Amino acid sequence: MNKIYRLIILMAITGTFTRCDSYFDPITNDILDNKDYIGNTNELYSGYMGIAAKMQVVADQAIFLTELKSDFLEPTPNAPQELWDIYNLNDLNGNAYANPKGYYDVIINANDYIAKALEYRDGNPRAVDNAVFVPLISGAIRFKVWAYLMLGKIYGEAVYFDAPLATLTDLSKFPVLSLDELIPKLMELMDVGTAGIDGKQVLIWTNLLFPGVATSAQDLTWNMICPSPEPLLIELNLWGGNYQRVVDMSMQLIYDNGGGRYKIGNDDYNAEWVQFFHRDPITKTRELINIVPFDYERNQTNRLIRYFSNTHPSVHYVKPTEVSMSRFERQVRLDGITIGDNFRGNNYTYMMQNGDWVVRKFSRDRESSEMIYRNNVHIVIYRAAEIHLFLAEALNNLGHFAEAEAFLNDGVQEYLSKYAGNLKYPLDNEVYNSVINRNWGVRRRVNLQPVYPEGLSKENLETNDDIQTYKRRLDELILEEYCMETAGEAKSYFAMIRIAKRWNAPSILADRVSAKYSPGMQSNVRNTLMDQNNWFVKYDLSLTNE
Repeated sequence: MNKIYRLIILMAITGTFTRCDSYFDPITNDILDNKDYIGNTNELYSGYMGIAAKMQVVADQAIFLTELKSDFLEPTPNAPQELWDIYNLNDLNGNAYANPKGYYDVIINANDYIAKALEYRDGNPRAVDNAVFVPLISGAIRFKVWAYLMLGKIYGEAVYFDAPLATLTDLSKFPVLSLDELIPKLMELMDVGTAGIDGKQVLIWTNLLFPGVATSAQDLTWNMICPSPEPLLIELNLWGGNYQRVVDMSMQLIYDNGGGRYKIGNDDYNAEWVQFFHRDPITKTRELINIVPFDYERNQTNRLIRYFSNTHPSVHYVKPTEVSMSRFERQVRLDGITIGDNFRGNNYTYMMQNGDWVVRKFSRDRESSEMIYRNNVHIVIYRAAEIHLFLAEALNNLGHFAEAEAFLNDGVQEYLSKYAGNLKYPLDNEVYNSVINRNWGVRRRVNLQPVYPEGLSKENLETNDDIQTYKRRLDELILEEYCMETAGEAKSYFAMIRIAKRWNAPSILADRVSAKYSPGMQSNVRNTLMDQNNWFVKYDLSLTNE
């Protein structure tokens, strides 16, 4: 690629990353300009970043919406009524936190970008290399798939359309797909795509912009802003019950072509791994796969610090619940002492500050009133520990219990030692094992003892009922780990939905969530949540433009 061409791309991208009225501070109601959109190569790149801008707008929305519906957060007396309505399972029509418009904006912009980019290429076939153009379209597909998956997980359904639209008012003429109907449709988008381009092609921005030059932190951030095809497909297949594909893809991702980048090992031991939530994430790329980045120095902020902290001038709208904090406190260390999860939990996930509990996970770098807003709080889309939990969940449901427990508990290293001579899929792969043999597992990384289903031994499951009982109990232990490992990341509630649906057991979700309420509310909340229709947000789409 010649220098002039690279300069055009760099100007397009860096412009969107540094102007406060562009990528990281977008106008939420704008729709792509149909008149002049993608009239030259510069706009091909800035238009792509425009889709990412729409993703940034909704990056923190799911955290407040789903963590209040899960068991991790509750409103404080400072909180506005709209947050209390989420917590109290009230009607959410017209509630700004529940409005799905932002997710549809991502989809509308992705659809329009794809249509206009293809039109531009048809009219200018030599303007951009296919090696660049194809991954741009593929990335736009993944932005769209991610937004639809979020809609499905939050609202239980979504209006599906591939056509470019001018406004949200056109949604009424398209079909509404349930979450179960969305999953195969989104997998088809990833595998087949549009115009002969699937959703699995990746553009390495650093190679494009700076070939032969050492990558900088900003360059690596660009590589992380679009959901990667592997974790997105892994999650889609997990929801779809395609457990074999989940396992195969997860193992390949952790192996990382021999790099082992996404294994969980002692190079990120104990408390050190949590730093990527509140410091430069590029220093911890072994864990992070995709993020929505924020940079205080470029006026890029989200609402996490303001809502979580009670240090002035924060507003402290939400705080951790007693039931979620007690989960961490019940944990047993590897040395057998029950002192709680001291590398997550108290002082890491949350802390007592200024006389009340606050979520600390995202603010530990700078916490004084003068510095707290200088935290670069990144929203994590996918990270290595989540892939390990996906993998454990899939292995468990394939009946590979010891292997599932390895990724949940004390890792590949201990498994290879314990089962030498009797290794089972997928840990019988010598090539993979040569790279991930130092994998420590989710719980061992934070110095906690392994957990196993009580009352049954996986070595002595005599009947199918025994097998199913063990499988369900292990699923619930994996769910408990989601609740601790991903607290505050808008992930555990979705795991509750997925696992409760799998076992047709609404109590798996209802018992956990209702436990955070006062004794006078618990029974009513539990009864409400025993109906699966009440797990999802109900929102009248006709209100999205109000």
